[in-house]
Amino acid sequence: MSKSESFTIQELSHQSGLPEPTLRYYEKIGLIQPVPRDPSSGHRRYPADTVRVVNALACLRASGLSIEDMRTYLQLLEKGTQGATQQKELFHTHAKELECQIERLQIRKQYLEGKVAYWDALERGDTEAAQRITEENHRIAAKLT
Repeated sequence: MSKSESFTIQELSHQSGLPEPTLRYYEKIGLIQPVPRDPSSGHRRYPADTVRVVNALACLRASGLSIEDMRTYLQLLEKGTQGATQQKELFHTHAKELECQIERLQIRKQYLEGKVAYWDALERGDTEAAQRITEENHRIAAKLT
């Protein structure tokens, strides 16, 4: 993309995967700089620098970063390598949060699989297995809270 090339909101939405309302919202809250308007149509025209920022934000959003963390990322980006330690900490912290979420999801999945096994046991008429599964699911359920 050349320095002089610009994109409409529709083109940038398609390229970045961010919905048009999200692009407008990011501009409104100052996550991206105010977008110049085409003098003849009044439509937004996203310059190359903004397109690069939007594409980075799309990746950060897809990885689950909050708007505040995206804002922090952009501020640290301006510091270049001087912000590297803080950038690494930002991403490390988010990765740890994702790990915790994954663990919670795995426990939820175990619980649901136990419910399926319970009903399978009941369908087979195996009340002893159903009882064992119920006890195990109670242990799993305790981890959910």
